[in-house]
Amino acid sequence: MIYRLLTISLLLNALSAHSCPLQKLTYITEDYPPHNFRENGILKGVSVDLLLEALKAINCPIERTSIQVLPWTRGYTMIQSQSDVVLFGTSRLEEREKLFKWAGPYITTSITLIAKKDSQIKIRNPTDIKNYTIGVVKDDVGEKLIKSIGVSQTQIKYGNNEPETLARMLAADRFDLWSAEINGTKWLLTKLGYDIQQFEVVYTFNSVPAFYAFSKNVPDTTVALLQKGIDIATNTELPSGHTLLDEIYTKYGLKKLNHPK
Repeated sequence: MIYRLLTISLLLNALSAHSCPLQKLTYITEDYPPHNFRENGILKGVSVDLLLEALKAINCPIERTSIQVLPWTRGYTMIQSQSDVVLFGTSRLEEREKLFKWAGPYITTSITLIAKKDSQIKIRNPTDIKNYTIGVVKDDVGEKLIKSIGVSQTQIKYGNNEPETLARMLAADRFDLWSAEINGTKWLLTKLGYDIQQFEVVYTFNSVPAFYAFSKNVPDTTVALLQKGIDIATNTELPSGHTLLDEIYTKYGLKKLNHPK
């Protein structure tokens, strides 16, 4: 009898996992710590850990190794040309609102312009930004925000569209300002061995929430399923008195004030 009940339970679990539409999607992220990055060949980061926990919470687990790590520009193209893609973390901007479907947010953070202190750059208003060359990743929120204030294409520097390359270029005075998410810029500069005290934020855009973006053709019910898992991870209190999301933040050195509101 016990064997029969165990067999039925296993079959039901297998059926539930097999029928989960979230397991049939293609998950894409970029190498951008502390949100998503590879360390010793293992993919980790705030958005990666939360995604895995959220899927596990709704009995739709996927393997960490099944998540693809691609340059941001390539992933951003794929989600618009394919019908089964989840791209993360994606800043939810007004101009992107109708391009994708959304689950989240998992963090709300700041996009900033960071400069070397010895450059003595002062930004008093958005118009001042137009006087400088700026490093960005193509199609990233950092590029979209500076373009929205009228920075000309000739002043934008892409490198090879890799954040790590942009960090090196800023340190080498290849451009004046780096437009990107604050946690990632600080993490990369520190990782590459630069003294973070030699850099400073000279301008901060409005806070931007980061989400898991879905291809537009993904059914609303599938998106809602991931949202349910995220809500569980975000709101369920652990014995420590913190939520799972809070503990993931702490693991990667992020402050609770970055918690999505």
